[in-house]
Amino acid sequence: MRRMFWFALGAAVGILAYRRGQRFVDESRERGIVMTIQQAAVSASQAVESARTMVEARLNNGHDDDTKGA
Repeated sequence: MRRMFWFALGAAVGILAYRRGQRFVDESRERGIVMTIQQAAVSASQAVESARTMVEARLNNGHDDDTKGA
């Protein structure tokens, strides 16, 4: 069950990162802006922060459930 959760979470984060990256590229093309390394780093850090928040929320919720049963 835990493997399924991590697999699903990884897939969701991957899809989210892909969509954000694709949106960023599309917007850059429309504006005629060339993607720089700094812009890519900001986009990646936002995706990582989003993933970190989701994982922390899941871990905190799972931990609460374990302590309630004891």
